[in-house]
Amino acid sequence: AAISRDVQAPVMGNNISLTIDRSLQILAEKALGERIGSIVVLKPSTGEILAMVSYPSFNSNLIIEKGGNNEYARLLEDERRPLINRAIQASYPPASTFKTIMTTAIIEEKAIPVDEKILCSGEISYGDRVFRCWIRKPGHGRLNLSDALAQSCDVYFWEVGRDRLGIERIVSYSREFGFGSYTGVDLAGEVEGFVPTPQWKERQFHEKWLGGDTLNLAIGQGYLGTTPLQIANMMAMVVNEGIIYKPHILKDVRSADDGTIISVVSPEVLTASRVSKETFKTVQDYLRRVITHGTAQYPVDTKAVAVAGKTGTAEVGLAD
Repeated sequence: AAISRDVQAPVMGNNISLTIDRSLQILAEKALGERIGSIVVLKPSTGEILAMVSYPSFNSNLIIEKGGNNEYARLLEDERRPLINRAIQASYPPASTFKTIMTTAIIEEKAIPVDEKILCSGEISYGDRVFRCWIRKPGHGRLNLSDALAQSCDVYFWEVGRDRLGIERIVSYSREFGFGSYTGVDLAGEVEGFVPTPQWKERQFHEKWLGGDTLNLAIGQGYLGTTPLQIANMMAMVVNEGIIYKPHILKDVRSADDGTIISVVSPEVLTASRVSKETFKTVQDYLRRVITHGTAQYPVDTKAVAVAGKTGTAEVGLAD
C-alpha cells in the first residue's frame, strides 16, 4: 500500500553567539597540547566560559560523513575515551587545589589562629600508617596558615583538618563551594562529582569513617571527585567574594533574517555563600602568595598582571 507523507520545507534556524574567546581558546588548546586532560577559562563576574578544551577530542564531521559509523566505532574503542568532554563529564580528585576551600573554612570558623604555626617534619603517623608530606624529611618546618597554603604543606592541613576543623565542617564547606552539585552549564552530559561523608561510607561499605579518611579529604584526595568546571567555579567564588554565577557558553540568540537579538543570556547567581567578604579577601591575599612565594612562583611569573591561584597534583592508583 502506498504511504502518503506530508513534506514540509526546511525552516532556517536562528543564529547563536557563544561566549568563547577565539584567541583564548587557541591559546588553551596549545597549552594543553596532546596531554589527556582539560582546561577551562571562566569569567568570574558573569559565568561566561571563555575557553574550554578537552583532549583527546574528535572531529564530529567525520561521524556524520559517509561511512561515519566506522569512525564512531573507532572512537568508542579508543581507550583514551575521546567522546568525553573532560571539562564537565569527568570527575577528578581536586588534590591540593582543595586547600583553597580548607583555608576558607579555617579562617571563617576560626579553627586555629592564622598566625599559629604547626611543625611539618615531612610526615605524620596515624594508626598504623605514616602519611608523608609532598616535601619529605625534614619537611617544611614551622608554618602558619598563609605559608602552609603557599607551600601547599600537607601536614598542616592534615593536622588542622583532623584535629581543629573536623569532617562535618569540611563537607559543609565543600558543598558551599558547589562540589557534589551540578553547575547547570548549558551543555549536555554534565556530572555532579562527589563529596564523601561518614554516613555515605557506612552505607556503601559498611565501614566507619576513619581519621585517615579525613586526612585524605583534607588535601583533596580519597573519595572526593570534582570536574574542572567545578574547580573554576571554586576560584570564581573567591574572586567574587562569595558569589558563583551559573556558567554558560551561550551568549545570545539572533534572528537569521536580519540579525536582531532575540534573547541574551544574563548573569545568573548559582550560589551565594554565607562566608564573610573579609574571609574571602584574606584568602585572595593568601592565593597571591602562592604565586609570589609558593609552589607556583616559577611556573607563573609575569609583571603584566597580579596573578593568584593554587597548584594541585593528584595521586592516582594506576595498573602496572
